Amino acid sequence: MSLPVRYRAVLGYVGTDFHGWQTQSNASRTVQAVLERALGGFAGRPVRAQAAGRTDAGVHADGQVVHFDLPNTRDPVRVRDGVNARLPRDARLLQVMFAASDFHARRDAAWKEYLYRWSRATVVPPRDSPFVAPISSSAEASAMESAAQALAGTRDFGVFAVRRPSAQSAVRTVHFVRIAEAGEEIHALFRGDAFLRGMVRSICGVLADVARGRVPASRLRELLETGDRRLLGQKAPPCGLTLVRVHYREELSVFTSQLSDPEKGREAARPRADS
Repeated sequence: MSLPVRYRAVLGYVGTDFHGWQTQSNASRTVQAVLERALGGFAGRPVRAQAAGRTDAGVHADGQVVHFDLPNTRDPVRVRDGVNARLPRDARLLQVMFAASDFHARRDAAWKEYLYRWSRATVVPPRDSPFVAPISSSAEASAMESAAQALAGTRDFGVFAVRRPSAQSAVRTVHFVRIAEAGEEIHALFRGDAFLRGMVRSICGVLADVARGRVPASRLRELLETGDRRLLGQKAPPCGLTLVRVHYREELSVFTSQLSDPEKGREAARPRADS
């Protein structure tokens, strides 16, 4: 009997018509459900996929990372193409590679980056509208930038969670939140070791209120210091949020060799199966 072979993949999806990442009994169309269905069709048996993070309903991904095991060694390019042929058009494996047998997409992640996009345009072009949240044309990015300075560091972010974790710590490390302007858009790029459920959208809701002048720039600092959820505004819409990148501290040498020399990478990483 051959040993299962672990693969690591980068997955992109448009979250508009998905009920989030995680398979749910009352929502058949989740990213995990359609991916596992496609993997199972390719492998000829059920396949479980684990993700670096669970995105909520309506949230997009350009760089979600997943791992899964297949019963036999398959060429990563053929895995990518074979699974993509079975996926709906709003989800695609962008890259597939061999992984160490103990690689875990979530536990091994060093940090993640999320991007939130607002548009100050009077009329948002239809091809952009699924990926941006509207905001007042007078919204000030500079006010947002001033407010965001309170976020970097290691602290309890439980006030921003959908529900405060009861059995686990709400302490997280945010490396930075960078505010930038791109024409009529305002962007907020978050990098952190991990994020609580709903945390980024809750913060972005406050940032939007700051930019519109509804609350002072000190509101985020006040929320962190007091933990008073009554000071929270409405969460930012999910359409503006995208998981853009997941980084791993020790990128295995095979990943680099596969990118620079696919044939060399496949040969070096090919697992040995016992029979």
